[in-house]
Amino acid sequence: MHPSPRHKPLWRWEVFLFAVVLLLAIVSGFLVRADWGIGGAIAVVALLVVAVAAAGFLIVPLLRPNGRDSENTRRSVEGVELVPLEGDVSDSGSRTVRVLQSERRQSAIEAARAKSAGEPRGVLTPDASRWLGRRLQVAVDLVADDGAVYRAGFLPPEIDGRVDALVQPLAARGAAAVVPVRVVGAVRPFRVEIDVPARAFLG
Repeated sequence: MHPSPRHKPLWRWEVFLFAVVLLLAIVSGFLVRADWGIGGAIAVVALLVVAVAAAGFLIVPLLRPNGRDSENTRRSVEGVELVPLEGDVSDSGSRTVRVLQSERRQSAIEAARAKSAGEPRGVLTPDASRWLGRRLQVAVDLVADDGAVYRAGFLPPEIDGRVDALVQPLAARGAAAVVPVRVVGAVRPFRVEIDVPARAFLG
């Protein structure tokens, strides 16, 4: 049985925040036209404060240098214990999977490769999401030789939940899972592949 998909709370979802800003703007406009005196003015100010706060949550991801991911954009691995993602003794090796949504992140992948003597390191980041997406997924980040971190994409949904169960205990103690990674292709479009324990595919 596949684990249930994970989602971030509504108050952290960009689409919901945009709807809140729009609704509050409409209500504020109605209150201004209603001319309800001091009480109306106070209500308008309160609504505008909430609207500005919601708009702030929308704008912050756009200002991040490493992309528009709205949840758990890893900026650095400094001070983070990097632990190989390994299966238990009953595992029958590992399998190669293709990282999804890498076509949207070609510049980041190219930069990670350019700053690495060989292949960059692959680090798994749980509870991540793309801009405007509500679903939480395990992201694949590339760490270059200079320590710079670049997001390459996300795990396929069929193994996301099981791999999440493996990386969450590491994240809880401030560590991160490292996986073998390959950037395939001499020029764009690059494809990113990682190796994960075979038990991530078992139902």
